[in-house]
Amino acid sequence: MTDPLVSMLLALADDELVLGHRHSEWTGFAPHIEEDVAFSSIAQDEIGHAAAYYSLVAKITGDDPDRLALGREKHEYRNAILCERANGDWGYTLARHWLYDHADALRLEALESSAHEELGPLVTKIRREERYHLLHADTWLKRVSQGPVEGRKRLADSIGIAFEESLGLFEPFEGEQDALSAGWIPVSSSELRQRFVRQVAEKLDALGLPTHMTSHAEEGAEFVASSSGDLIASDNGERSAPSADDGFGGRRGRRTPDFDALWEDMTSMYRTSPGARW
Repeated sequence: MTDPLVSMLLALADDELVLGHRHSEWTGFAPHIEEDVAFSSIAQDEIGHAAAYYSLVAKITGDDPDRLALGREKHEYRNAILCERANGDWGYTLARHWLYDHADALRLEALESSAHEELGPLVTKIRREERYHLLHADTWLKRVSQGPVEGRKRLADSIGIAFEESLGLFEPFEGEQDALSAGWIPVSSSELRQRFVRQVAEKLDALGLPTHMTSHAEEGAEFVASSSGDLIASDNGERSAPSADDGFGGRRGRRTPDFDALWEDMTSMYRTSPGARW
């Protein structure tokens, strides 16, 4: 079984690396030059945060940070499925950006009080940078929600699509109960997910955007890890294993076709010259 601390750090790192790569794809293609710069900057931050997490994993395991980031096979990545989805249009990108950064803010707030002597201070530094991502996301959401009807509708539709998969950010990672017992994480994924749903519902309601999907999620089943490591949902006595189609499975290595081209592009240079130093 993987060290629970390593499992948690890899999930965090892979989220940041993969979403950072997706954000970088807007460079040169965003609606205007200011957003070329903004998304490039956010992407750079996310990849930098991923590098910090990988470095901490490498220190624990003796592995190489570059190999962890770029030298693994597709099924070895543990990012939430939301992060790997293709960018789609600007509305979907904004919806995912907003949902991800609010989810990340909640988990970073919890991790800042981690019992691990190096993780807490690292998270404090990361939070200082992430607050600008939140400001950017909130500004855009407000701007589009108060703009022309077509843009508002496309944003609302995109939030509806991205929200379900955003819950996969709180899918329990391998060994989470052990990590909780050790104090590596002070709050369970389940509790963070409930906080996230409530917060998102409040913020969407304040902007006059639909909140029906968040209400359904808050009332829905709890997801827990089974003895085999699979994620199971319990609702009205029925249990089933969610698939990548509903945004879960990422923490166990389930990947979607969207990940294939991203992985090829993201890792191509490393695979050409493994271990190279620039």
